[in-house]
Amino acid sequence: MWAGLPSFTGLPGKEVKIMDKNPLFPVFIKLETLNVLVVGGGFVALEKLTAMIQNSPLTAIRLVACSISEEIKQLAQLHPTIQLKQKSFDPGDLAGVELVVCAVNDVAASTAIRAAAKEKRLLVNVADKPDLCDFYLGSIVQKGS
Repeated sequence: MWAGLPSFTGLPGKEVKIMDKNPLFPVFIKLETLNVLVVGGGFVALEKLTAMIQNSPLTAIRLVACSISEEIKQLAQLHPTIQLKQKSFDPGDLAGVELVVCAVNDVAASTAIRAAAKEKRLLVNVADKPDLCDFYLGSIVQKGS
């Protein structure tokens, strides 16, 4: 709506400059209040799952994949909020979901999964494909205890 405008009036007497350099808006999401779908069962899916569980251990996560690694199965045994379904993705898997993380190593499949999610107006992260992402998962560095 304001694209191309150099500035607009914010608070009375304050002019807000619009920067063209970084279109990203940093937010923190309370994952524990959402239902998350992860599509994929390999190393990248494990990385995404681990990050989500370490930061928000009570997040309800459903993972769908044709093949699920032993590491993911072990992680799911330790965290009952992770539900595994060993099967191919279909759009019905999006029912009741608010956020989608796609971690499959197939651009055509990732694009189709994203399209199905966007039809339902869901936010999607497609691993290693920034152009297909609505949001990015940042790295978190912890120092000390």
